[in-house]
Amino acid sequence: MNKIFILLTLFFTIPFSYAQKTDNVCFKNISADDFYIQINTHDAFLIDVRLFKEYRKNRIKGALPAANKESLLSLCEKLDKNTPVYVYCEDGDRSRTAARILCREVGFKHVYNLQGGLREWGKKYTLENTRIKKKDSSIFDY
Repeated sequence: MNKIFILLTLFFTIPFSYAQKTDNVCFKNISADDFYIQINTHDAFLIDVRLFKEYRKNRIKGALPAANKESLLSLCEKLDKNTPVYVYCEDGDRSRTAARILCREVGFKHVYNLQGGLREWGKKYTLENTRIKKKDSSIFDY
């Protein structure tokens, strides 16, 4: 009887405790098509979370660079938490981490990650590829 009770207890409590520890997604992964539509039809704050040397070469038009957590937090510190924020990187991994930070740590309500990153974007949409000088501070006027 005790063994059955223990097994039933474990059966019902382990999945529940595991579900609480898993990633409660507070952002939305969206396709390149949806990303394109949303950034072109809504007020959007667009963030490129790749390294600056990657950002300098090409980017989605209108994106601001945030190569690390500190620059990401600094970039977003004055934004209203209801502002839609769109993040991307090369393949979607770094931007997924950035999206988590923005919604969990900063409290943004509408965060969107470009699923597949610029690799997916580049299959259908163009990138702005005018080279940015390393010390061009005008891109940091946000």
